[in-house]
Amino acid sequence: MLKSLSSRGAPPEAPKTDTAELRYLADRQFSPQWRTVLMTMADELFENFSAEEAWGFYRQIGLRVSGEVALPTVKTLEELEGSLNSALAVLDWGFVSLSLDHSAISIRHRAYPGQRVEDPSGHWRRAFAALLEGVYTIWLQGQGGRADMKATYRDTGGDDALDFSYGL
Repeated sequence: MLKSLSSRGAPPEAPKTDTAELRYLADRQFSPQWRTVLMTMADELFENFSAEEAWGFYRQIGLRVSGEVALPTVKTLEELEGSLNSALAVLDWGFVSLSLDHSAISIRHRAYPGQRVEDPSGHWRRAFAALLEGVYTIWLQGQGGRADMKATYRDTGGDDALDFSYGL
């Protein structure tokens, strides 16, 4: 249940440099087989529909994807973080760190597919953030969150992570 989750302090910091290891992992994670298709699809949607429509499309995909990887019920913030990271590992979508922020859970998502790929339009970053909004909304509602609670992307302007807030 979300109300019984406890805080464990500040999340660990990710490396701040672009190392050969990080580039290697990023390339493996975002297969060239699908990279061009996925990035082109993001460009097409964001260029030919309103930003709200494109965002809504990817968010809806995330809502559906969330049902493909179930989370076990947990009681603490530490257990929730571990459960999310296990699910993200199955998808090869990076990792998260969680913290409490007033009445919300802050989600910091790092090492997402395509994070290190040239994306001058920023469409892929927005597409994946929208997809994660849907995924995190359903996963956290499944942990006792109310139906009117959702994950919301917070564009912090940094390239090292995608930040979300889950709560009212």
